[in-house]
Amino acid sequence: MKRILKTLGRVNKVVWIVVIFLVVVRVFMPEGIKYGINWYMGNKMESYKGKIEDFDLALYRGAYQIEGLKVWEKVKNEKAPLIAIKRLDVSLAWRGIFKGKLLGDLKVDGMKLDLVDSKDNKKKQMGKGQDWKAVVGKLIPIELESFRMANSEVHWLNNDFKVPVDVVVDRITASATNIKNTDNSKELLPSKVEITARVQKDASLTGGAKMNILAKTPTFDSKITMDRLNVTKLNDFFMAYGPISFSSGHVSLLAEVSAKDDKIVGYVKPFIEKLDVMSSEEKFDSAKRFFNEISLASVNLILRNPNNKTMAAKLEFEGAMKGPEFDTWGAVWSSLRNGFVEAMKKKLDNDVSIKDVPKKN
Repeated sequence: MKRILKTLGRVNKVVWIVVIFLVVVRVFMPEGIKYGINWYMGNKMESYKGKIEDFDLALYRGAYQIEGLKVWEKVKNEKAPLIAIKRLDVSLAWRGIFKGKLLGDLKVDGMKLDLVDSKDNKKKQMGKGQDWKAVVGKLIPIELESFRMANSEVHWLNNDFKVPVDVVVDRITASATNIKNTDNSKELLPSKVEITARVQKDASLTGGAKMNILAKTPTFDSKITMDRLNVTKLNDFFMAYGPISFSSGHVSLLAEVSAKDDKIVGYVKPFIEKLDVMSSEEKFDSAKRFFNEISLASVNLILRNPNNKTMAAKLEFEGAMKGPEFDTWGAVWSSLRNGFVEAMKKKLDNDVSIKDVPKKN
């Protein structure tokens, strides 16, 4: 009996040691990891610096969270970061573990990416000069099975002008599943990607793709649609880079793109509905703007379909990923046909797939 009691006493001590060890790990490890990440992002990145506000472990589900991530150019202030993320959650992908693969699920909440353009290179912030793969590897040291993003936005900014340019895609929700093909699918494109967003706080953007993320070069079939963006929402952008402005009208875009073996094929179909370039109260501040608006107004008057007041074209492209050839004359003919023969249908043609990608030489 005494021997049994002694044995139980030793077991209790071991249990207590394990419990105390786990408590110590739970309390002190997050701070140690947070320090390590902040030291790396503050000292080892090439052109950028970064930091996180908090790191937390969720041992019960095999996960960790990073909160308050910011990355900014070294020569700039952290108050204007290139990227800011409210929360990253990385957890073990049990679906992958059950199939003998150690993979993770990544959730990104509240990402904000600010791309800053400028004539002055010191003011630009476009993410160049940094090995981002290495940075991501430090933050997420595990291969992913799935990815989800919510409540995110991307801005194109330019503060060189009297009226600053801010083109925004917000309310971004995106997902990618079966990234490492844990289904062991024999399909060429086993992964599924979906995205929804809003452009300039006005038009809806939807996209979907089937991909082979494991391929050495981009391999995918994709379809993208943006529906009825009020063109006046982009007047600041067009005045900065034109100059030109619009009084009214809506633009929609439809596209299908496929790629494989560094080759690409696809098309873009723009539809510009009921466009008005000049108003009766228009005041031109330069000869260039006057010429631009007169030219576009003339093209609109000639090429828009008389029944639905819409200009449309189909621009097809094909060739090497870095420099595909565009069928310019085909686009001109499709625009003329829309204006004088038959209105182009505002829908995806569903006539592009990975089978149409040119074969590798």
